[in-house]
Amino acid sequence: MRPLEGSAARTGSARGGRLLWVIALVAQAMLGGVAAARNLALLIAVGQFGDPLLNSEQLLGTAPDIESVQRTLTEHWRFAAGDVRTLRDREATHARILEEITALEGRSARGDTVLVYFSGHGTSANADNNGFDLPYATGAWVPYDVDVTSVATAQRTLIIGRRDLVPRLKRLDEGGRLVLVISDSCYSGQVVRAFGQTHALSRYLHLVTRDGSRDLGVARVGAAAAAPRPPPPPYPYQHVLLLSAASDSESGADISSPLALQQAPTLDGRYHGAFTDALLRLLAGQLLPGTFNYAQAQQALSAFLEHRHFAQHPQLLPAIAEDPLNIGATAFLGMQPAAPAGAAAAAAVPATPIASARDARVHVRLETVSAELRARIAALDGIALVDEGADLTVRQRAAEVTLTGPAGDPIATTTAGDPSLLKRLAAQVWLKRALPVTSDTLGLRAETDPGSRGNTYVQCESFVFEVRLQQPAYVMLLDLDSQGALTVLYPTRASERAIVPAAEARAIPSADPRDRIVVTPPFGTDEVTVLAFERLPAFFAELTGAQRFDISDARAAQLSRGLAASAGAVSARELSVHTYAASSGLSCIHSGGEVR
Repeated sequence: MRPLEGSAARTGSARGGRLLWVIALVAQAMLGGVAAARNLALLIAVGQFGDPLLNSEQLLGTAPDIESVQRTLTEHWRFAAGDVRTLRDREATHARILEEITALEGRSARGDTVLVYFSGHGTSANADNNGFDLPYATGAWVPYDVDVTSVATAQRTLIIGRRDLVPRLKRLDEGGRLVLVISDSCYSGQVVRAFGQTHALSRYLHLVTRDGSRDLGVARVGAAAAAPRPPPPPYPYQHVLLLSAASDSESGADISSPLALQQAPTLDGRYHGAFTDALLRLLAGQLLPGTFNYAQAQQALSAFLEHRHFAQHPQLLPAIAEDPLNIGATAFLGMQPAAPAGAAAAAAVPATPIASARDARVHVRLETVSAELRARIAALDGIALVDEGADLTVRQRAAEVTLTGPAGDPIATTTAGDPSLLKRLAAQVWLKRALPVTSDTLGLRAETDPGSRGNTYVQCESFVFEVRLQQPAYVMLLDLDSQGALTVLYPTRASERAIVPAAEARAIPSADPRDRIVVTPPFGTDEVTVLAFERLPAFFAELTGAQRFDISDARAAQLSRGLAASAGAVSARELSVHTYAASSGLSCIHSGGEVR
């Protein structure tokens, strides 16, 4: 839901805008007779369509979705029944949806929290064959009365983010509302991931016009992904958050069959979107204890879905780099007033230490693996073979062996005799044992930028890591690559050993465009651990230059000892960065040079 043009507010003006916004809220609270801030919601669910051509695309999870969300908001989240409006199937036409979003401006007042929730099909287009004028990093909701007679009618009747939603949300934003848009749908830029739950129905709708002459142009990919995507345009809001079911490279799942329900039981035993089921658990207090903010909510939702083997990772926008007001750190739906910046900020972050008696083993599931390979894996120290709840899965098809993560994302593809497979498994054990006991007291948030990509990148695309803290801390990034090698990505020089101030967005390696990381072979999944230390670790003085080493190297033992000796609070975030080859051979040009 980003426009192609326009720019994010500069830091200075953004802070000024926030100051005026806060002053207005305080003034409103002091004025006699003025009502307190309210929570209002518009809930939309579209599982059926008026066009018979789309009968096969019906979703069974949307009706239970909207009913459960409505009940939860009114019974447990301070939403008055009269402040929650719903649009279901026949009611959810293109015109009615936009009318009700527009009406939110009149229904709400400055300082209110406004929730717009959508459950249904989403769609998008790539830039090369884009008949519906859908840009990257935006998408379209599919209303009940979508008309697929032609390209023109489909374009007119889709709810397009840039065209239809951005202007309306901007008015709410500029009017002093805090807006949360929750979208349980798919609107991927290019669907490069097709893994995870194969029994669940996708909420991505690949629209084809009735005459079949033109579709949305979504890239068709198999083992290889399409060419690099353009960077997303700037985020256009200051007080609008988007919590989406999946990144712009993923589809969302609908748990809407007996098999799907058996494999992934929902909270109430009814059909639901996989993301909405996770959201309901979050709202019920199952995923996070106590109070939490929007960034913590996104992390908890993503972790839960990955644990359930769904290859979709909920995204939170604005990303760190485009959130100068740090609204991602505000209390979820106004649970409690957000704590002030600085020393008191930690109060807004619930401390959830990981127990010191944690299971240090790596749980591995084996699928059609030969007896010889099974024996070699079972012999590794720290490996536990399991049938369910696996951290990693090893799958063998003839001579080919694939190592995948919890959601089925490919980490590495090799052969049964390749020693790098066992090396990668052993390195995962080392990493799990080496990491210190952590907590959330430093308020660490970490992601890759562009933030809408779900840490998924195609050959020749570039990215950086973005980090933000609620308490000052020293930051370290440790990479475990698909071949089982370790690399300290940060700090690598003396200037990077400085403390990172609270609330500052820090780009790693740096904010210099020339320092962006370019995706080149080998492809697969890197496990990047972002660590924040309350006190400067002594071993930081030994980290000079990018160090790539094996767990058998003396540097691994040195690093493990240093991590164990760390004093003070330590926070950690794990980012699985997925990279894919392009569909044709590419040479990447970056900073005036060629990167192979």
